Amino acid sequence: MKVIINLLLAILFVFSIEVYSQITNPADKNTTTSNMGNLQLNSSTSRSDPYQLLSEMKEPSINNLGYPVEGVVDADKYIVGQGDLFSLGLYGYLNQIIPIAVSLEGTVIIPTVGEIDLNGCTLKTAKEKVIKAVKKRYFSSDVSFTLSQPRTFLIQVSGLTQGTYPVTSLTRCSQVLSAIIFDTLNVQKKQDYTKMEETMRFSLRNIELKRKNGSTVRVDIYKYFITKDEIYNPYLQEGDLLKVPITGLNINCISIYGAVQLQGNYEYAEGDDLETLVGLGKGFEPNAEPDSILLYRPFGQSKGFNIVNLSYERDKNYKINIYDRIFVKYKSDYKKMISVKVMGEIILPGTYPITFKNTRLKDVIEMAGGFTNNAYLPLCIIFRSFDEEYTKKDTMEIIINRRANDLIISEKDKLNFEEDVRGRRNRVVVDFEKLFKENDESQNIILEDKDVVYINDDKKAVYVYGQVQNEGYVPLKINESAEYYIEKAGGYSLAAEKGDIRIIKFNSRGWYKSGEIAINSGDFIYIPKKDPKTFAETFNVIAQVSSVLLGIISTYLLIKSTQK
Repeated sequence: MKVIINLLLAILFVFSIEVYSQITNPADKNTTTSNMGNLQLNSSTSRSDPYQLLSEMKEPSINNLGYPVEGVVDADKYIVGQGDLFSLGLYGYLNQIIPIAVSLEGTVIIPTVGEIDLNGCTLKTAKEKVIKAVKKRYFSSDVSFTLSQPRTFLIQVSGLTQGTYPVTSLTRCSQVLSAIIFDTLNVQKKQDYTKMEETMRFSLRNIELKRKNGSTVRVDIYKYFITKDEIYNPYLQEGDLLKVPITGLNINCISIYGAVQLQGNYEYAEGDDLETLVGLGKGFEPNAEPDSILLYRPFGQSKGFNIVNLSYERDKNYKINIYDRIFVKYKSDYKKMISVKVMGEIILPGTYPITFKNTRLKDVIEMAGGFTNNAYLPLCIIFRSFDEEYTKKDTMEIIINRRANDLIISEKDKLNFEEDVRGRRNRVVVDFEKLFKENDESQNIILEDKDVVYINDDKKAVYVYGQVQNEGYVPLKINESAEYYIEKAGGYSLAAEKGDIRIIKFNSRGWYKSGEIAINSGDFIYIPKKDPKTFAETFNVIAQVSSVLLGIISTYLLIKSTQK
């Protein structure tokens, strides 16, 4: 008899569900209660275009905001409310799944079971109440009650912008801020935000979330991502008001510098401590000294700072005040990963570790196995690679400083000076022959990080260029003059200025007149071009000479006339 009763109840349940489906979905003839994949609250289709999706977020009728869910919903924390969509499953004599929506009054209506009040219940409590009620009627069947889609509702936002925004019950405050601030569709708003960012910025640490029940929660986005504590970035609820103030770092800031991942100024929030400030700086660098932290605290209205020594493990909870500045010291031997590169005619070329301000040139050459038989000491070079930003600033400072120099008078002087400054090659002046042949320790320099030591070979050639017939390398011949190499390069061209030949030394890049210095392997010979004078220039010279001669003759005649 019990089996017959259960069978009749199951048939009645199926019939009730079919009627319920026709009532709740009268226009959708293709939707069946056994296929959850076809069940929707409305007929709107999802869009794959994210910009289109974002543009629809401001419409109150949006059902799915597209926010990614962080993980499994916590049944002890999720609060059920009107609009939540559930799936009710019944398994046994009848296998059936139907969609159940929470009504505007916060209840669910289940055919043959009745109305169940779920308003304000946690998800865990709601599941227990529904399963208990259904089991009373279908006691021999297994029952499930699962949240399939969170509800959508409206919240108010003020400060950052004024308006009403649709959210779901699984939307956090940070997601609303992201949607508002990075609204790339509203060009005017983006321009306004960019202009404001120059002097002011939106608070991300002192946001107020006013609840419908009158309570207030302080939202701190930075601290949420530091601690992952949901109290600083809660889920939104019906009736919430999100107040996002605009603040300025010049009036409400704390700062952290030194051995941290992200140095800079940060917005201050009441209750900040040392652990929070280090977290704002994204934690310590590997070379940080956590036990050597300096806190600089200004003396109220007077000038100066009170300096406090802190240790991170001991003083994590040390209270930080507005305008406090923290400096995290580096370890005394933090420059452990510095190295130099040795290239060229060396037995073991490569990159070698050095110690800060301690490793000398000879030490590195020994580490690299010494010179090969082809090494030619007069042509060996060391290049020093400074930080690119420093080099640019240093170059600009030198150019600006030319105003204080009495050698730069004409526009030509200025142009030449700028070319010389920008043409610096960061060579280190070292005489390898004196160091390795004469053991002159004054040449055994201390190497710096990223230095490049290039051990050259004997080029056995001299490069001739400028106004010659065949510019290029000419085989070296000891004790020969520049004229010999020019002749080997095809002789002078028609425009050559023969009286201004220059010898350029390979290593020092020094310029010498022909005959002043011996020509060695790797050196350059430069033949400049004639600078023909224009008629105006020639006439000007003649006029100047004539003026001088005329002055001398006049003076001479004047002296003669006075002697008579």
